[in-house]
Amino acid sequence: MKGIESILLLLLLCGVLTSCSDSTSGNSIIDEPETPETSFDLCNPKNWSLASVPALFPEASLINDVDYGKNRALLAWYTIDRLFTKRGSAYAPGYIKNDLDALSYPYAREVAINEVFPGRDINYGESSVIQTLNLSFYPRERGPYNLDATNVDVEGYLLYPEMRWGGIMCKIDNTNFEQAGIKYIQFWMLDPFMDPELDNQDGGLLYFNLGDVSEDVLKDGLKSYENGLPANGDNTNLITTVWGRVSNLGPVTYAYDNASGARIHQDVGLDGLINQDEYTHPSYANYLNKLRAMLPESTYLAMMNDPFSPFNDPAGDNYAYCLNNYYDLQRSSILERYKHYNGTDGNSLSQSDAADSQYQQARSTPDTEDINNDNTLNENERYFQYRIAIHPDSMLVGRNYITDKRVAKVHTRNGEIQVATWYHFMIPLADYERKFGSIQDFSNIRFMRVFMTGFRGITHLRFATLKFATHELARGE
Repeated sequence: MKGIESILLLLLLCGVLTSCSDSTSGNSIIDEPETPETSFDLCNPKNWSLASVPALFPEASLINDVDYGKNRALLAWYTIDRLFTKRGSAYAPGYIKNDLDALSYPYAREVAINEVFPGRDINYGESSVIQTLNLSFYPRERGPYNLDATNVDVEGYLLYPEMRWGGIMCKIDNTNFEQAGIKYIQFWMLDPFMDPELDNQDGGLLYFNLGDVSEDVLKDGLKSYENGLPANGDNTNLITTVWGRVSNLGPVTYAYDNASGARIHQDVGLDGLINQDEYTHPSYANYLNKLRAMLPESTYLAMMNDPFSPFNDPAGDNYAYCLNNYYDLQRSSILERYKHYNGTDGNSLSQSDAADSQYQQARSTPDTEDINNDNTLNENERYFQYRIAIHPDSMLVGRNYITDKRVAKVHTRNGEIQVATWYHFMIPLADYERKFGSIQDFSNIRFMRVFMTGFRGITHLRFATLKFATHELARGE
């Protein structure tokens, strides 16, 4: 045993391995060195897109039918810009900068590296703050392209929130997991039940799909891509679907037309419709008429004053930068400012084209359903599925793929000590819950889809890491 300990100590001193303490057991965890199994950053929100409907839901089989999106609830995925949380920030709105309780909120505050990885050395030039990937799920609010006008309450919120879902998907660069030796999905996640006011103690489920997932977000068998829309607003070479308009020309590259004013006509979202045209498209017009008939006058008037309500954004796909002037007027919280950051309509405009003086674009390239950029639309659903229970009673080491936890006492900006628990999940790829389609092995894993469902209340998942791994962490004596 002493010989093994000497070798491990030598590796630690050489920087090959890093050591961090398990605050609950007193044991040591030996983290494996970073491996080149994939260059794709799963914690970067820019690498994720709105997900197609998972095969788990019966409406996934519908084609060119607006009911395909009827259960999509709002899911926001983002990292919090430090302009809100950094001490002395010149850009944070005054009411946020001066609200120390808001800056101490567990799902919005800054997370120091040594909170999750105590004892880890910080390299020169490396930030001491982790840019966490945040998933905020709002199961009572409709997601993009959800035209369910029937199952809503008198305030316009979705009924049956536990039946709704919200998801994202991304391409995988290194598709041959067997050759790369990838065997696990691994992540560190903050306790999702730290805020009792969210009323989410009933919990829900987190799913991972690995393999082939459909890229057809607006399922019609056609590939939506914004730069396929005419830069001059001409409707020639466009096909009308229940969702909007799609070009019938194949793109050579995904890039906007550089002509003056072109972005206004092309940067309109996956439905191919500028916001004003959504009101006259039959699907959205029918949806708004049904919704209006369901709502009392007071709710309708309130929604008319909300720029993100269906009456101002029928498709629910409009983009809003986190410093949007509307948020200042409403004194919105940090997390509320990211609820529409993933919208595809208007997320690539130039400053001169944007109506909001605070506008900044989220991306410079067109949105497309072809997320792996191979100029084809994958419509197959062949994947392995993994299920994680997100419930207070399931957050136990040794259960639910949880292999470790860290309990940190964090000194927050409001002067209090916050007890934050981080859980380490290690999901063996061989231990899939079920298999969809004809997938047989892990030699061609082209996509990953992540979605949440079964939740009745707002739930925030905060990931310090999310990656693939070749080996399980080794535990010391």
